[in-house]
Amino acid sequence: MRSRFRFHSPTLAPVPTSQQFLIPPFERFRFTLGFILATGLGWFCIWLVLRSSVQDPLMPAQAIQRGLGSALVTGLVSGLVVSAMQWWVLRRYLADWLWILTGATGYVLLTVSLEASWGWIGVLTTAPPVVDFFETLSPAWVVVASGGLRVLLATVCAFWLGLTQWLFLRRYTRSNLWWLGVPAIAVLLSSSFAVLSVLLLSAGVRLPLETNVLAAGILGTTQAISLCALKKQSVNLALPDHNSLLRAAPEILDYDLVQSLARQLQFRLNNAWTTEHLNVDSLIYLVGVTQTGAIAAFCPINYPAIEQLHEIPLPALTQADEPKHRGQTEPLARFEVTFLPSGSLQIHAWRGVPLFSVAVSMLTLVLTSSAIVAFSIGLTR
Repeated sequence: MRSRFRFHSPTLAPVPTSQQFLIPPFERFRFTLGFILATGLGWFCIWLVLRSSVQDPLMPAQAIQRGLGSALVTGLVSGLVVSAMQWWVLRRYLADWLWILTGATGYVLLTVSLEASWGWIGVLTTAPPVVDFFETLSPAWVVVASGGLRVLLATVCAFWLGLTQWLFLRRYTRSNLWWLGVPAIAVLLSSSFAVLSVLLLSAGVRLPLETNVLAAGILGTTQAISLCALKKQSVNLALPDHNSLLRAAPEILDYDLVQSLARQLQFRLNNAWTTEHLNVDSLIYLVGVTQTGAIAAFCPINYPAIEQLHEIPLPALTQADEPKHRGQTEPLARFEVTFLPSGSLQIHAWRGVPLFSVAVSMLTLVLTSSAIVAFSIGLTR
């Protein structure tokens, strides 16, 4: 039995909105977790390499203030190590190793500009009028003013990292100018949680946070969520049937409903795929399912799936469900269905976990990890 699908020469065509993202929506959670762990591991490696020379690449303490030469070395090592770790996760979606080079450049510009700014601030604060002004303030306000100044400088200098990474990302993504502010947002978030910890302590609630874990985790979370929000420059998925329901039908946006339909589809395909499995390659299909669970349409999205279409139950199930869906305007949930040579089945919904849910869960993980490390350090002292 030959496939009834004819594969025309590939052409760019509209695809569901959720599949236009740089990171496939159904891989958001796994990618974000891996990216955060890679960033944290990079910062840990920096600590091992530089020890007392660096405390926090985005919000350095006074130990880093040892001249522009030291800042350059710190930025170069930090940028190379952290960006290399991040690229190990990102390379599945962007294979270009220039992410490492742009990250290293951004870190160098960040640390050097921050060091230079501290030098100018040092000169300014020694001026007699400034000294007289600070003497009129209470010690608490002096701490607040100095801390706020550090955060402000780190936020401004972090734009260098955003700029260099944006120059790289704009080659592969679109509508990406907002990436310039991503590292700065990470600085502000880290500072906000650190301030919250101090305020809770003053209120009698002890919640210490380890600053390096907090900063690395929030930087990784912020960048990972932002990468998930970026859309690809071009979508090179070609669907053979130009009148396909998969192309014309709106997308079901209810995440819970999509997950329920995924379980129904998994159950039906597992029950129907009972014959001897003859496929020798992974067969990948895009499948559209209605709100009632009926299979409305499907399309192969790799070449083996075209040639071995007769090995799978999708054609028979689609024909059986044809009377159950009303027309081309009915919303569809789209799934990537992979029939593996081992006989197992994988189903991924093209509409993945909402980014807000991913962000909240990852920030919770980062804060918890930071608190655990802080408590552990406190117990060992």
